[in-house]
Amino acid sequence: MLTTKNGEFVDEHGRVVNLRGINLGGSSKIPTNTTTNWLDAKTTTFVNRPFPISEASLHFERIRACGFTLIRCIVTWEAIEHEGPGIYDHEYIKYVRAILEKANEYNIQIYIDPHQDVWSRWTGGDGAPLWTLEKVGFDVTNFPFCEAAICQETFGQGHSTAERRKGKTFPKMIWPTNYFKLATATMFTLFWAGERFAPHFMVDDDDSSGKKVNIQSYLQRHYINAMAELLEHLNGLENIVGIGTMNEPSAGYINVADISKGYGQSGASSGAGSKELKYGLAPTPFQGMCLGEGHAQLVGDFSNGFMQHVLGKPDSWVTVDPMGKKAWNSDSNGCIWKQAGVWQTNPQSSQPVLLLPEYFANVDFGRECYLPFAKEYADTMRSVWKSKTQELLIFVELPPLEFSTTPFPEISSSTLPGAINATHWYDGVTLFTRSFKSYFSVNTQNHRPVFGYKKILKMHVSQLGEIKQLGNEMMDKAPTLIGETGIPYDMIESTTSKLIRTSKSITFRDTSSQQLAAMNHTMTCLEKNLLSFTLWNYTSDHSDRDGDIWNGENLSVYSDDHKCGLEKTDSYYVYDGLRAARAFVRPYAQYITGTPIVNEFDMAKGKFRLVYKLNGIKYGVPSEIFVPKLWCLKKADMKVGVSDGKYEVEDDDHWYVVKYWHSMASAEHTVEIKVI
Repeated sequence: MLTTKNGEFVDEHGRVVNLRGINLGGSSKIPTNTTTNWLDAKTTTFVNRPFPISEASLHFERIRACGFTLIRCIVTWEAIEHEGPGIYDHEYIKYVRAILEKANEYNIQIYIDPHQDVWSRWTGGDGAPLWTLEKVGFDVTNFPFCEAAICQETFGQGHSTAERRKGKTFPKMIWPTNYFKLATATMFTLFWAGERFAPHFMVDDDDSSGKKVNIQSYLQRHYINAMAELLEHLNGLENIVGIGTMNEPSAGYINVADISKGYGQSGASSGAGSKELKYGLAPTPFQGMCLGEGHAQLVGDFSNGFMQHVLGKPDSWVTVDPMGKKAWNSDSNGCIWKQAGVWQTNPQSSQPVLLLPEYFANVDFGRECYLPFAKEYADTMRSVWKSKTQELLIFVELPPLEFSTTPFPEISSSTLPGAINATHWYDGVTLFTRSFKSYFSVNTQNHRPVFGYKKILKMHVSQLGEIKQLGNEMMDKAPTLIGETGIPYDMIESTTSKLIRTSKSITFRDTSSQQLAAMNHTMTCLEKNLLSFTLWNYTSDHSDRDGDIWNGENLSVYSDDHKCGLEKTDSYYVYDGLRAARAFVRPYAQYITGTPIVNEFDMAKGKFRLVYKLNGIKYGVPSEIFVPKLWCLKKADMKVGVSDGKYEVEDDDHWYVVKYWHSMASAEHTVEIKVI
């Protein structure tokens, strides 16, 4: 059983729990039958995402051997309801249950993540079914011509410099720019605030009543019902501890100050220093609307470097001409925002004219849009969840603060009981440049350079501390679990750490690799804030060629291509295929009988240290420290020192558990473990 108290996760004994887990998995965003027609969404299947049942035991054994006791299970709306409104894929739902049952055999807890990135696969990401776009009148086949979305499947049909270059390849990390393009921004605006900004947009309800409902109610109800359908069929699985509301929800156009100038929020600037990501062609919201109706526009073309991240200026200007193509299908009434009176076409010049540049301004997205939805969502999930032992925790999965375009909302425990702050964090410079430099970085919050590792460490520790503080101050002392964090493994000018078996022990090639250093840096920053987390990610079918099988990303901690061919009888076999494993497979205290002060591992010295103070609770159970056999295969290789009390070491297949009972004579207690 997992509950919360005073900003901490606690178990049934009242011990503080440090949750460490993994996102499963990167390829769960896309169907297993990806070779079929991209537009044939009805025959899609997500069965065997993240992996076939027949392979589950080895993967869960490996995940558990890493010390991961929590899985953020990636599911998408499309996977559940791809065939049409209200038509659920029960074969997939049955498969998900079977996978989670298998995870329970390895004592792995689960929280369900309804995942999306930039709305859907047809807008450059994943999440929603194709029929949602068709319902609002979009013609997805024309998106590249109108720069309404940039997708890997249609890359090369657009107008950017990258797409017109000979030998073109889909740029790394360009997919998030879709948040700032017509299709994604429109869908999220309608989902959150269609009743406010498109009150005219009424659609037929699905209940055969003949009545019409606003598109906002229609989309939200289908999303909520789809997740409820899944959760209801998971009843009885006691390893499920919670469910997210939505991965990294986007506000779309909501609160944009002036749609002619960019996506800068009311009270914020557009350009350098704003939260607007510009990479490739970056039309303003109004330009996006015009392009969607076939009007040519002069658009800035941005590179992913100094000009974009520091100066906020384009490398060049490109004339984008849709050549008669429109983002809206012929059966629709055209641009929704034109119908709403935001802009019009001048009858004399046939040119677009902006009428209401501040149409979407001055709206508190968190308070007015997200929270009412989250409350209804949570109430529905709890109404179908029948566990007698586990309260359903609600994970609020907001984007990294440096990329979030809206303020963090105040979420009271009365509004959203059992809420968890699951905000994401990445070292943004390393993520986007695919390079980790211990001597130089950029503060992604103010775009200023940072020199020297001590200052970089301090900056990142501070950023994570700010996220944790949000849970305390804005969510009534809710615990924080960093829902996503990790590193890109396809770093430029770097080889990859790989296990090498010698006759006597396991060794590592390239022990000073960027990946190892970057992952250790991330882990250190998390530990210094005593944070729980789920790393992004574990992709069972990762390969060097295809990465995580989604948009060219390459963040999986595991890869078949990085196996060194260990025999199944080898003691280190379970770790084979892990990348930069020593950085994240490390000792840590899982259960603490007091208030933790220090819970961290020095990778260079091979030294773990736990410090905690008494909290007035008398425990009948010990603190428990996970020590992986990756670091010490034999018990004799581990040296344990305690400040007082007693300890014992239990031996498991792939790890040791150091159990420590403190003495009540001291207010503060320390455990130190040396593993090399």
